[in-house]
Amino acid sequence: MEKEKKPEFVVTDRRKFNVDGEPRPDAPVATETASAPPPVAEIKKPAAEPVAPPVPPKTPAAAEKKSVATFPSSSEIETGYNGDRERSAFGGQKMEFVHLLDMLVQTAMMYAGAMESGTERRVDVVGLRQMIDLIAVLEEKTKGNLTEQENEILKNTVFQLRMTYMEIVNMIQNQALQKAPGAPGAPRK
Repeated sequence: MEKEKKPEFVVTDRRKFNVDGEPRPDAPVATETASAPPPVAEIKKPAAEPVAPPVPPKTPAAAEKKSVATFPSSSEIETGYNGDRERSAFGGQKMEFVHLLDMLVQTAMMYAGAMESGTERRVDVVGLRQMIDLIAVLEEKTKGNLTEQENEILKNTVFQLRMTYMEIVNMIQNQALQKAPGAPGAPRK
């Protein structure tokens, strides 16, 4: 006679709602296992008379100076950013669209191998293509919102980067063809 095995674990469905979002009739009733925290009593502060700040003695120089309290704006409180303060801390230059474009172009040129990234220069064709595509998206999304000068700079930049990309791709293809066996100019065995 075999012994009946007791199940090692039991699966209990604790979902309170069915797939339609309606409460299940057989849903388990929530029971509190921990006691609720005691209610917090309100602490009333004794009514105290307001204390006036000490008044410094009036001197002729102090009477002439007017102290103006400056409070941060609500946007400064939320972000902690103050454009004038940041500009003065970093050379006083106002950030403009061409500065953003310059940063993206520098990254693209680093991918093109025109700038050092670390100890050696490397060409990252995929990274260069992605940066060109990113700048092209920027061109598309800012259409009609740029000054004439910014628009011309952006168009010329995208054109120059695309030409640089094509030169790099052609150079890589030519190198691959020269190294291929049977190609003219390829080393013979």
